[in-house]
Amino acid sequence: MDDLDDFLDSDLDVVPVIAGAITGAGYLDLNSEMIFDGNLTIIDYLLTAQTSKFGGLGYGAAISVNGETYKVEMAPQRFDDGKFCKIPLVRVDAPEETVVILDGGAALAPVPPAPTVIEYIYDGGGA
Repeated sequence: MDDLDDFLDSDLDVVPVIAGAITGAGYLDLNSEMIFDGNLTIIDYLLTAQTSKFGGLGYGAAISVNGETYKVEMAPQRFDDGKFCKIPLVRVDAPEETVVILDGGAALAPVPPAPTVIEYIYDGGGA
């Protein structure tokens, strides 16, 4: 398919994406992992979008995906022929039941009561 917009319009799973004045569509993957014997769920957000539109976003850039606000977690990563990129995101307007752990390098503190959703763990790399 030559037109990337047609490719993104051809699937029901695409969501609207807005970054500043740039608009387009993409696929949002919500990958989750259960840890601590199923007491915590970690969710990673990964957006697949056109490199020509969203490949220049930098760390911390604000982006709206399907009406939800996110920030770019790291620079977009091109894949295959480079026409599409994967953009790791961090959700800005997380639901109230969500816990964000900021770990300055020490081991994680006691686990919150189950079931808890951890949106993202920022880990300084300590014990």
